[in-house]
Amino acid sequence: MTAEPRPASSPRRSGYLLIYGILAALTAAEIWIATLSLAAAVRTPVFLTLSFFKASLVAAFFMHLKSDSRYYLLIFLLPVAVVVVFGLVMLIR
Repeated sequence: MTAEPRPASSPRRSGYLLIYGILAALTAAEIWIATLSLAAAVRTPVFLTLSFFKASLVAAFFMHLKSDSRYYLLIFLLPVAVVVVFGLVMLIR
């Protein structure tokens, strides 16, 4: 039996491990920020921003939207961005 060659566009395992490491670091940063005694007006925007970046990484790499058309990634991330902006506006009010 011969192994099928991997397509050129498929992500490599090291790329997944790098994204996993970045997601783990962002999660560790969120846990560290949660232990600080910061006001909610400071913590909430930071958590929303970090969550947006984590959702972007998951959508782009683990949902394989990075290799698809950019419109698919935009369709997924636009509502997430709207929710983040809405949350920030409600926090300011």
